[in-house]
Amino acid sequence: MAEVTALGPPVVRAGAPAVRAVPAALVSMALLGASALAYVFTVFAARVLAPHAYGELAALLGVVLVGAVPATGLQTTAALALGASPGRTRTVARRVHATALGGAAAVVVVGALSIPVVDALLRLPDPLAMAWVLVLLVAHTLLGAYEGVLQGTGRYVRMAAVTSCFGLAKLAGGVLGLLVGQTPTAALAGMAIGASGGAVAGWWGAGRPGLERGFGATARAAVRASGALLGFVLLLNLDLLLARHHLPGDSAGEYAVAAVFAKVAFWLPQGVGVVLLPRLADATSRTRAVRRAVGVVAVLGAALTLAAALLGSRAIALIGGSAYGAGIGGAVWLFALLGTLLAVAQLLLYSGIAAADGVAVVAVWSAAVAECVAVEVLAATGRLSMLSLAASAAVAATLLVGAGLARLRTR
Repeated sequence: MAEVTALGPPVVRAGAPAVRAVPAALVSMALLGASALAYVFTVFAARVLAPHAYGELAALLGVVLVGAVPATGLQTTAALALGASPGRTRTVARRVHATALGGAAAVVVVGALSIPVVDALLRLPDPLAMAWVLVLLVAHTLLGAYEGVLQGTGRYVRMAAVTSCFGLAKLAGGVLGLLVGQTPTAALAGMAIGASGGAVAGWWGAGRPGLERGFGATARAAVRASGALLGFVLLLNLDLLLARHHLPGDSAGEYAVAAVFAKVAFWLPQGVGVVLLPRLADATSRTRAVRRAVGVVAVLGAALTLAAALLGSRAIALIGGSAYGAGIGGAVWLFALLGTLLAVAQLLLYSGIAAADGVAVVAVWSAAVAECVAVEVLAATGRLSMLSLAASAAVAATLLVGAGLARLRTR
C-alpha cells in the first residue's frame, strides 16, 4: 500500500501499482458525485424559480464555470510542482497557498471590472447577484489550490473527502437560499456561503498550509495552465452552446439530454487523470505513464460506447423520458464516443502542460475554432442537424487527440 506523511509525498511500497485503481476510483466517484449534486440543484432550481429567473441563474452559473478555470489551472500547477519537488513539500504547498490568495484577489478585481459587461449581456435585474458570483469564485480558486496540494502529495482519499464536502456544502447552501429567498440572487448567496465553508474545510484537510514568498514562478505556471484549460473548457461545452444557438428549441433540448452520455463518458475516468498528473512531473517516465492512462480511459470509453449502442433508442428515454429520442434514435453511442475522445484529449493536454508545450495550447484552441467553422458551414448549407453537430464535435476531438498523440511521440 501507499502511506502518506502529513505534508509529504506518498511512500510507495512493493505492490503499490496493483492498487492504483483504488484512489482513481475514489476520486472519480467524488467528482461524479459533485457533478450529480450540481445536476440535482439545477433540477430543484428549475422547479422553484419561474422560467425567466431560472434562465438568469443558469446564465450566471455559466459565468461561474468560466471563472473557475483559474482554480483548475492552479490545481494542475500545484500537482505538478509537488510531484517534481518531493523533498520540498511544505515550502511548495505554502507557495501554492500564497498563489491561490493572489489568484483569488485577481479574480475579484477582474470580475468586478467585468460586471457592467456581464450585466449588459445577461440583462441582470439584480446586480448584487454578480457580487455573490465573485464570492463563489474566490471559494473555488482556494479549493483548487487545496485539491492540488492533496493531489500532488498523493492523499487521494482526503482529496475525495474534500471534494465531496465542498460539493455538499455548496448544494446545501444553494438549496437553503432558494427555499428562503426564491430568487437567483438568494440561491447564489447560499451557494457562496456554503462554498466558503467548504473552502475552509479544504484548507484544514490540506494540512493548513501557511504562506511563503517567491511564488512568482508558480503564479506564471498557473496562468499558462489556465490558458490551455480555458480553451478545453470551451471545447468541452461548445457543442451544447452551438446546439442552443442553431437548433430549434425541442431539438436543442433533445441534444442536451443526449449530451449527458458524453458527460458521463468524460467524467467517469477523471480519477485516472488526477492520479496521473503528479507523475507527469517526471519527464523520464511521462510518455509511458500517459500511454498507460490513455489505454485505460480508451478501454473504459469503448465499454460505455458499446453499452450505449446496445441500448439504442432506449438510452435517451432512460435519461429524459419518452418525450425524447425521436431525432437522435439509436445514435447515442456517438455522444459516448465524443466524451471518451475528450477524456483522452484532456490526458494529452495535461502531458503538454507538464512539458511546457505551447503547441498543445494552440491545438486546443484550434480544435474549438475548427468545430465552430464546421458547424457554421453546415448551418449555412442547411445540413445542420443534431447528428451532424455531434459528428462535427467528435471530428474536432479526434483531430485534437491525433495532434496530442503526435506531440507525445515527438517529445
